[in-house]
Amino acid sequence: MIDRWIRFVTSSFILLALALPGKASAQQQEPLKLCVHPYLAASELVKRFTPLGEYLSRKIGKSVAVEVGNTYETHIHRIGNGIVDIAFMGPASYVQLTERYGKRPILAAFQTKEGKFFHGRIMARKDSSITSLSQLKGKRFVFGDPNSTMSHVVPRYLLLKSGIRLKDLAEVKFLANHDNIAMGILAGTFDAGAVKEEVFLQYESRGLRSLATTPPIPDHLFVVRAGFPADTTRALQDAMLHLADTAEGRSILTGIRNDVTALVPAEDAEYDSLRTIMRELKRAGVEF
Repeated sequence: MIDRWIRFVTSSFILLALALPGKASAQQQEPLKLCVHPYLAASELVKRFTPLGEYLSRKIGKSVAVEVGNTYETHIHRIGNGIVDIAFMGPASYVQLTERYGKRPILAAFQTKEGKFFHGRIMARKDSSITSLSQLKGKRFVFGDPNSTMSHVVPRYLLLKSGIRLKDLAEVKFLANHDNIAMGILAGTFDAGAVKEEVFLQYESRGLRSLATTPPIPDHLFVVRAGFPADTTRALQDAMLHLADTAEGRSILTGIRNDVTALVPAEDAEYDSLRTIMRELKRAGVEF
């Protein structure tokens, strides 16, 4: 009886010892999560970013899976709380991240032929009588997500500087992504709205007119969660910074956004100009 008990206990320990390494190995095989904020439809963003995920997987020897956040707010929450490993962020979301959760390691930022900055547009239909921001009083205006740099934050700043507050508008709506904003204006549902320049140029020929261009703002960037392994961070950064060195890499970049020429190093201080804009908006009572 005792011998059988000893054999049972011994066998149990052997099985447990064999199971534990397997469990650890399975955990190691879990893909790194690269999460993108939902500035376009989720299906479109997965299509644009999957080639980057596949490229990074090859370069670092670890699988990288692309996910799309449900909202800008949940996207900030997920990277701030370490739920995802890597985040592609708009500048305003990055500033919000650092204010709520502290700084996170920056892997790289977009660069175009114009440098490390991008613009937004406030727009109306081309056949509209609206030709300037001052004419927006009493009109129907559409923004994107409250945390969107170019479909809310910076355009809201331009409106404020032009003496236009939300109470001066006949109607204000916030839509999920930039495409919906452009199409809503073209359909006549709204009189004017704001999007990043890339989207304005995509829809301009369909009948849109630019009313104003935002000041240049440091472009989108990639960050990693707090506590992310330093060796993997370096490997990811090295892979990103060398994307533009090959035809494949350049194709990946333009597939994400057609004006991007490279991923380049970036520093937190580069986003201080945007922080100033956001602080001024907050003093005026604007919520993000």
